[in-house]
Amino acid sequence: MMPNVPAENFYYKSQYNKQMLEMDAQQFQNMATMMAANMTIKEDKKGIIANWISEADRKTWVYGYTDLLKLDLRNVLDKVICETLIIGASFPDVKIAKENYEKQYSRLPIKTIIMAPNSKHFLMFDQPEWFYKTANDFLVNE
Repeated sequence: MMPNVPAENFYYKSQYNKQMLEMDAQQFQNMATMMAANMTIKEDKKGIIANWISEADRKTWVYGYTDLLKLDLRNVLDKVICETLIIGASFPDVKIAKENYEKQYSRLPIKTIIMAPNSKHFLMFDQPEWFYKTANDFLVNE
């Protein structure tokens, strides 16, 4: 997710994690609402995402996010031998986003990278028909 930041920079006892764990329910809900606003263009889905975040076990969410940020599999991608479809979100700039995907997946030998038009992180909410067609077409043709 953050290719230029070393995994060692993310740790469980960080100030950020401490702050997340110490927020009261309203503060955490506000943070979840702000995060959700950046994850989909669909207004009717933002509340769903915010609720997923706020209803999750707090420690699991905070430390799980840390684990996600620490996980860097770029050095083992060359071991993947199957055709892989990578679907990326186009927001905020499709050209920059695609370049980032190309760099991050450069060691993956057999890949197709497709960018979802007019979409943020939850592209299956933003472009559901496009998403299902793209995934199904890939699976049928492989």
